[in-house]
Amino acid sequence: MSDYVELLKRGGNEAIKINPPTGADFHITSRGSDWLFTVFCINLLFGIILVPLMFRKPVKDRFVYYTAIAPNLFMSIAYFTMASNLGWIPVRAKYNHVRTSTQKEHPGYRQIFYARYVGWFLAFPWPIIQMSLLGGTPLWQIAFNVGMTEIFTVCWLIAACVHSTYKWGYYTIGIGAAIVVCISLMTTTFNLVKARGKDVSNVFVIFMSIIMFLWLIAYPTCFGITDGGNVLQPDSATIFYGIIDLLILSILPVLFMPLANYLGVERLGLIFDNEPEHVGPVVERKMPSPDSFKSSDSDSSLKEKLKVKEEA
Repeated sequence: MSDYVELLKRGGNEAIKINPPTGADFHITSRGSDWLFTVFCINLLFGIILVPLMFRKPVKDRFVYYTAIAPNLFMSIAYFTMASNLGWIPVRAKYNHVRTSTQKEHPGYRQIFYARYVGWFLAFPWPIIQMSLLGGTPLWQIAFNVGMTEIFTVCWLIAACVHSTYKWGYYTIGIGAAIVVCISLMTTTFNLVKARGKDVSNVFVIFMSIIMFLWLIAYPTCFGITDGGNVLQPDSATIFYGIIDLLILSILPVLFMPLANYLGVERLGLIFDNEPEHVGPVVERKMPSPDSFKSSDSDSSLKEKLKVKEEA
């Protein structure tokens, strides 16, 4: 019985003990790590469920599944890294709002998870791609939207890692890129969506309203009081970020799949039937033998006649 109790004591989340936050005055605790593991499990669960469902569909019908599987798996990797207390650097805070009794400098050093921004870089384009697909947006316009989305994530990564007030310059550029993407979707894509029917436009408006609220209001507020302004403790920051990430990078992409099937993937142009005409084993061709290149008897007799004629 004592061995069983000892095993229970040894169980649980030991990420902070195994990977200590050396060099950071403000860092996550085991509670913050527990929440990060929870978000990781939710993302991974969606991915595990969607992958088998994807393989039940023909290859030409799977693209909608790709757009939901990718962000969930990317963010599951990012959240596993953060929950394990990895993928971070200590950055000296600009503002002395959060304090601890053990810090030697004021302001102290805050734990900044660059793994979160790497996850954003890989996952954030997919909800934008989904919205673009609702209207059949041209490929080059989708590429532009994705590029501006990546500018947002890169700028905020740099902003989080910069100590001085110049971080707010990168912060502003990132928000500007997000606004450009939203304008692109609400003009070019929305005009294309309206041509596909009122039901499609209603779905687009609802999804875009949620995305714009989270992207242009919730995220800037969260960054301003966490990695940027050093107002909330890292544990509270993980809860704030985790809720927003789950909504925009996990739940919304998954909800897009049944709605796309309801509206009709053929109607939305999400079926790619470009399979090759011939599928099967390749028939090996034999190389001709050297004898086949030799002159035939008729050719040799013709040459002899020409030779006799020349001698005459």
